Amino acid sequence: MKTNAMLLTAFTLASITGCSNMPTVFVPGIPHNPPVKEVRWLEQNWSTDERFWFHHVSQGTSTLPIPYTWFLALEQPELSPLSTPSLLSDSEYLRRYGFIPSPKQVGNGAGSQAKRLTFYGNPDGLPVGFSKLPASQDPVTGEMQPDQLGFTCAACHTGQIEYRSASLRIDGAPAITDLGKFRNALGLALAQTDTVPGRFERFAKRVLGEAYTIERAAQLQGKLKALLARIQQLKTITDTVANQNVEEGFARLDAINRIGTQVFFTDLLGAPGFDARVNLKGNNAPVNYPHIWDTYWFTWVEYDASIMQPMFRNAGEALGVGAKINLINPAQPLYKSTVGIQELHEIEQLLAGKNPHSGTPGFKGLRSPLWPEDILGSIDQGRKERGRALYQELCQSCHLAPVNEASFWTDTHWQAPNEAGERYLDLVEIPVAEIGTDPGQAKILGERRITLPSYLDVPGTPEGNGTLVEGTFGNVLAAVVDKATTTWYDEHHIALADRDQMNGYRPNLLQTKTIYKARPLNGIWATAPFLHNGSVPTLYALLSPVEERPMTFCLGDREYDPTHMGYRTQCSEGTFRLDTSIPGNLNTGHEFRNEPTGNGVIGRTLSHQERFDLIEFLKSL
Repeated sequence: MKTNAMLLTAFTLASITGCSNMPTVFVPGIPHNPPVKEVRWLEQNWSTDERFWFHHVSQGTSTLPIPYTWFLALEQPELSPLSTPSLLSDSEYLRRYGFIPSPKQVGNGAGSQAKRLTFYGNPDGLPVGFSKLPASQDPVTGEMQPDQLGFTCAACHTGQIEYRSASLRIDGAPAITDLGKFRNALGLALAQTDTVPGRFERFAKRVLGEAYTIERAAQLQGKLKALLARIQQLKTITDTVANQNVEEGFARLDAINRIGTQVFFTDLLGAPGFDARVNLKGNNAPVNYPHIWDTYWFTWVEYDASIMQPMFRNAGEALGVGAKINLINPAQPLYKSTVGIQELHEIEQLLAGKNPHSGTPGFKGLRSPLWPEDILGSIDQGRKERGRALYQELCQSCHLAPVNEASFWTDTHWQAPNEAGERYLDLVEIPVAEIGTDPGQAKILGERRITLPSYLDVPGTPEGNGTLVEGTFGNVLAAVVDKATTTWYDEHHIALADRDQMNGYRPNLLQTKTIYKARPLNGIWATAPFLHNGSVPTLYALLSPVEERPMTFCLGDREYDPTHMGYRTQCSEGTFRLDTSIPGNLNTGHEFRNEPTGNGVIGRTLSHQERFDLIEFLKSL
């Protein structure tokens, strides 16, 4: 799990200053999705209750910088003199940003394996990945904060593929959302609520309900104006690094850099004697949301094989998407946070399932989706068998034997069992110089530098007469997340043996080798666009020489191309145009051409028939 982060500093409000005097609305362009006649959640070894729980259980995040009731009361950012705009939270409207509709349902704990978690369900019918964080104590101030709205893992790791009016929903697959457009729309909605005549009164009546009075409405408006001023102030600061940004668009997010900015800039604002601006950096290494089936059983995770411990990975992600943590107020316990440690453990257990080497070998948690032949077309058995030989020749040395074959489960890449009887899979790690793909993401944790106040007691190089320490982003993040989880364990009196289990029986280790890992390719058909940065739209293009790959294409159209294995790439209103000439977006490497291997070349040139044969085999994994 990874993704999303720092909405608070990312709003684009400058273009809407004084918007009530504008004759038109500068609403971010979003696609008009065609109607869907059939919705199918693919079978992946989860019950309906388990799936729904994963979609909406809170990780302790307050991703959106407004109370839960405010979000439900906001109107869509459009000006219509003849009618009242619909609500921002309307399911069909949010679907245009790529969010997946989800039913309204009050939680009852269903799907929680431990049955000791309070689950609030989805009482207001918000999309997959939206979760309600009930009123709780702010760890920084000690004051109670109202219900908050946060994202959970499912917001970025639930996919959808549309084909001929059918919508296939896939747990653990990459989302096709554009969080940048959504952030802009939310900022516009907030600003218009303050400036457009009549809109605030409607907003106040929705928020306050029967408690509405003129006095309380005035107090609410004061809070809204203070929030808008705060957002504008932060935007002025973050604009100083805006020239470093690479636009993410649909299906992509620079999750690692955004986590760094959230934790080491936003969460450090107001720290005594410390200027958090020193940690600001642009978002210049976007990645395609990774698919997460089988991930628990890998020794190292993330595209760059940088993180070992599941709890570090998940708690760091939760902090990156707005879980609050106290890094600035020594009067309150430092490192106390709202991160849902127990919930993160339960999520990871649901994804992992039982030990795959117990009983019949096979992954027993969330399974990769099988190719739905009744919708996307039958697999050609002749082509599949020719593709099998090509896979063995060109792919298996890096991506290992197919997971549905016995040889995968006896492969020497599986480690010996640990004390808990669990075995983890050592994936092949390939240096960036050899694979030739865009190096941006692989460099972040080892090259970005972070400075912290020394009172946080994080290892690093002393600076500023001992008042500051500096270290690499990866090492500093590992230390901060470790302190946050340890604080939670101590507060809840978790025994050492239970901590070891919740940590996935693995230490909090980090490596920064400037590499990318090669994972098994089961379910690869459902993970477009390809390469870690999503710079290649279809698998056919990935099997082609670089000069045959599109230099520019558009993302945001969810209509699937089963022949080339990817999404349609034509540009239309609201889609995102990806330019692969921009560093961070490079589509080089992982190339098949008749040249010596290395420097981005991994195998011989494939004929057109061979590319289609290999695709046919990959459909079967």
